[in-house]
Formats: sequence, C-alpha cells, structure tokens
Amino acid sequence: MKKIIAFFAFILFVGFSFAQTASVDGDKASIAKQVEMGKFKIEMPESTSAEDINKSAEYYVDYFTVDFNAESKIATITMVDNTPSSRRVINRLLLSNGVRTIAFNGEEYSINEFYDEFLAQ
Repeated sequence: MKKIIAFFAFILFVGFSFAQTASVDGDKASIAKQVEMGKFKIEMPESTSAEDINKSAEYYVDYFTVDFNAESKIATITMVDNTPSSRRVINRLLLSNGVRTIAFNGEEYSINEFYDEFLAQ
C-alpha cells in the first residue's frame, strides 16, 4: 500500500514540476483595453519554441491568429471574433504549450482564473 501511495505522490510531483507559468504585463486597465481591442500579448515560458506555438496555433485559426517572437518569447494573439467564448480558446493554446498559470500584476492565476477574472468580460 505504501508503494502505491508513493507512486501516486511521485506522479503528482512530476506533473506539477512540468507546469509552466506565462506572464502578462500591465494592470487591470491595460488588460481591459486588450480585451476591448481583441489583441493580447503573453510572454511564454523560456522553454517555449516557435515550432510548438505555431503547431498549436494551427488548430485555432477560426478563433485567433498568433504571432510569436522567438527571441522575446512574446505571443501576440489577435482575435478573429472577439467574444468571450472565442477568448476562452486561448486557454487551449496555453495548455497545449504546458502553461498552467499566468503571472499578472504581481499575482499568479490558473489559466481558468485568469480567464474568469479578466477575459470573460
């Protein structure tokens, strides 16, 4: 029984250790402006490659386009249809690239918390 518990604890530890954090600069007013414009800048984790972003972004062209700068790691997401349900799809892009949390305005949010708090407007 101890081995089973230890195994599951190890799996959880490994799973959380691969979770990565993206970041968004600014404050609540600046993110509200980005939502209004339908254009977001998200700094992806250092391990993110242009190939990974481009491969993931191919699935979401009906919702947004992604311009990724490999040097700065900034993904500029431009919405095709700027609606709350379309903005929710940004979560899928982040998840497919290993992002689980977003650092914003001095705090960390899960991607769902970030969507609920700032993008669902």
